[in-house]
Amino acid sequence: MMEDKLQGLLDDGLTESQAVGRVIAEFGTLEEAAPVLGIDTELGRTPSVDPLPAAPPLALDRARAYVEAVRRSQWLPATALPLFVLCAAPLLLLIAATSELPQGEPAAWALGAGIAAVLVLVALGVLLLMARDARLSEYEDISEGEFTLTAPVRAYAQEVRREHRRTVTYAGAIAIMLWILCALPTVLSALLAGEDSLSPLYGVSLTLAMVALGLAIMTRAGWSDSASGELLQEEDEEEGPEASPNPAVRMVAAIYWPVATAIYLGWSFLSGDWDVTWVVWPIAGVLYAGLFSLSAALRTDEQDARTRPSARRA
Repeated sequence: MMEDKLQGLLDDGLTESQAVGRVIAEFGTLEEAAPVLGIDTELGRTPSVDPLPAAPPLALDRARAYVEAVRRSQWLPATALPLFVLCAAPLLLLIAATSELPQGEPAAWALGAGIAAVLVLVALGVLLLMARDARLSEYEDISEGEFTLTAPVRAYAQEVRREHRRTVTYAGAIAIMLWILCALPTVLSALLAGEDSLSPLYGVSLTLAMVALGLAIMTRAGWSDSASGELLQEEDEEEGPEASPNPAVRMVAAIYWPVATAIYLGWSFLSGDWDVTWVVWPIAGVLYAGLFSLSAALRTDEQDARTRPSARRA
């Protein structure tokens, strides 16, 4: 394989020293490749103990199919995550709209419809994420990193990332701009509204819409980084519940803070007890810490399960 690669590079016009350097960089020296090739004994070295069989190499065609599957299914999380953010907006809008009627209080039907809309949007978002997991289920070996990265796949993944880098950069810039400006509707509506007016709820809803739009843009454009990162077997630096190996924990983490925000705003505007409703946030923080601990425990259990067979065979 190394000789074929060397000859191919020479045919491409590289000098012998350049070709040799690239081959060594891709395949490693003979000593480095000896454990994989099983020739430690021939080199006079003590064979290294490898309790687990080497993962099969990933074919380039399968890598291409995986990238295409990620690209085609990326609209699912790009729709689900904004739905989680927007789930509180219908409730807030109905409260604000019906409070302006002669009775001066939110109508019971508006509260019921708003709560139903929250649950429907959350359920729809969860279904979209489950649909995406189902579409990518046949590529579970890639998402779990259970393959050997080959030079052609590495080059292809780097090409995918490089080709879409500009799109990802622009999408990130637009999303960040929306997130920075999203506070303006809430602040301005609160400053311009009267003391008894619930019109700030319209501003809060617009703020949620801006956050959701930025999230949709960034998530939709991020498919190339996500797919190439999996192919390159890059470690995910995110260690929170959002990166938990358990799908249920990931789903709860995705909707946790939007639901907490909806509870806080709904309770505050309905009761007017702003000096009391702030307790929602410390309680939510404590509960999220518990979710974080659960995610860490599940991750540790998964790592132990992977290493336990190795320890028994060693």
